[in-house]
Parts: sequence; structure tokens; C-alpha cells
Amino acid sequence: MLQILFPYRYQIEVSKLRQQLNEAHLAWAREWRARQEEFRLENIRFSHDPLWNKRIFSIQAAHDGKIWFWRATRVFVGWAATSI
Repeated sequence: MLQILFPYRYQIEVSKLRQQLNEAHLAWAREWRARQEEFRLENIRFSHDPLWNKRIFSIQAAHDGKIWFWRATRVFVGWAATSI
């Protein structure tokens, strides 16, 4: 019954198209993964500074207030603000 609706030749064409689509997708996926690995290797080249939040001119250090420079700045700004 189904052979009347879908001739055998038509099924072969569909399977060839599906195979070509699968091959194209696999080729694209391989190329995409290769590019992603290159991107990861590029990011590894940047070294991480473990003391980034203890540097004097770090915004995080200014927020935390653990460095003498930013403590003094807070006190100075506080006195300047109260004198206004």
C-alpha cells in the first residue's frame, strides 16, 4: 500500500539527500569544534593575577577598603563631605 504512495525510487532519493545532509552536518560540526579549540587555546595565553584585588588601583580594592591608600581616601572624602 505504501509503495503506491511512495515509489521505491523516491525513497532512495530521500535517503541519499539525508546522507548528504548528515555528512554536511558532521563536516560543519568538526570545523566548529576545531575553531572552538583554537579559541580556548587563545584564552589560555592570558595569565591570571591572583592578587588582582590587592592592587592599589584595583576597583575591587577600592571597594573592599583593605589597602591603606583607599582607607585614607575614604577618611578624607568623609571629612570633606561633612564639612560641606
